[in-house]
Amino acid sequence: MANLKRKQVYLDEESDRALKSLAFTTKISEAEHIRRAVRKYIAKLKSGVGDDDPLKELIGLCDSPDGPTDASIHHDTCLYGKQV
Repeated sequence: MANLKRKQVYLDEESDRALKSLAFTTKISEAEHIRRAVRKYIAKLKSGVGDDDPLKELIGLCDSPDGPTDASIHHDTCLYGKQV
């Protein structure tokens, strides 16, 4: 096992109950679930793609029947509402 550092975290009651239930169901400790969640969160941040990434707006944009047919050409207009 890696060299682990002790941390103290505070969870709201709902998160605490959910974590306890998850640990019981999966037979994996609460601490391991927290470590996995932190690693996943850090990896997401390091990838540089946040939830507010405007490029995500392009995904599926043209699949809609009323979506634009020229999004590959006028993507700035589709993303930002104006020609850049």
